[in-house]
Amino acid sequence: MRRTLKAAILGATGLVGIEYVRMLSQHPYIKPAYLAGKGSVGKAYSEVVRWQTVGQVPKEVADMPVLPTDVNEIKKAGVDIVFSPLPQGAAGPVEEEFAKAGFPVISNSPDHRFDPDVPLMIPEVNGHTASLIDEQKKRRDWSGFIVTTPLCTAQGIAIPLAPIYRDFRVDSVFITTMQSLSGEGYPGVASLDVVDNIKVLGDAYDAKTVKEVTRILSEVKRNVPGTMDELTLSATTHRIATIHGHYEVMYVTFKEDVKVEKVKETLANFKGEPQDMKLPTAPSRPILITELDNRPQPYFDRWAGDVPGMSVVVGRLKQVNNRTVRLVSLIHNTVRGAAGGGILVAEYLIEKGYIPK
Repeated sequence: MRRTLKAAILGATGLVGIEYVRMLSQHPYIKPAYLAGKGSVGKAYSEVVRWQTVGQVPKEVADMPVLPTDVNEIKKAGVDIVFSPLPQGAAGPVEEEFAKAGFPVISNSPDHRFDPDVPLMIPEVNGHTASLIDEQKKRRDWSGFIVTTPLCTAQGIAIPLAPIYRDFRVDSVFITTMQSLSGEGYPGVASLDVVDNIKVLGDAYDAKTVKEVTRILSEVKRNVPGTMDELTLSATTHRIATIHGHYEVMYVTFKEDVKVEKVKETLANFKGEPQDMKLPTAPSRPILITELDNRPQPYFDRWAGDVPGMSVVVGRLKQVNNRTVRLVSLIHNTVRGAAGGGILVAEYLIEKGYIPK
């Protein structure tokens, strides 16, 4: 019989933190045992959290106290896994402290995403990069480790783009994103910046998105013979007034003529190790294809799939010319793009033996 693993959630009252709490409260073998927060230590979780997701605060955690982000206290609580959706800048040193103390740290923060010995993982796409953990522990003399998940925007691009890149020779991808308000956390975007407006996220965010997608694709195991193709990626990113769900338009140009039906087939058939392992948070289909001309839409499709919010919905597939295909993807940014993606990483690492069962 599998033992129950205890999880600490850092930043448990934030938008991603509450998704961790919601999802882990329903999890078969990873349970929230330590809710860390700032400014509300000692108070009951239900008293201080703004529950900006479906349902209500789970009764299992409602009366749990919010506790300090303290390594020694978390050790005393017998925690097995640390989930860190802490903000950029604050996360880096805290995560290192926990890894040094022996904890597996699953991070949604950007602070360690480009450390060469830290995996930037989407389990269906590049789960094999878990092997970097051994190098990380040896190089840094840590008994624990850090694994990161990509930017939610990058996941909405990389999950459908990875199987295409795996099976075809891609020349360029031009991307436009329309990202939800929850991508900036709580309280998020000032209303006067986004109501009656589109907030342009700017060149730095565009570049960050491209950099993360490029790293993920460089780790895809390809079915195309020959050396890795040079690939041009370009992104323009925006914030719009939807609550959850990042909507991303891609124009993919190939090095040879390609039929949109073949691209659609590749996307529809895509699955990875988490599906073979039947992990609890793995949807049976990581990519869902919609044939409706007016879908996907954030309001209707962000919770799609048999594990709600964990499938990327792809639609509006169109043959633009002999070598170019258009597609649109929709990802639930705080679920698949953050907390759910982190939980899936943890499940994968447990099955692979990096976290003891």
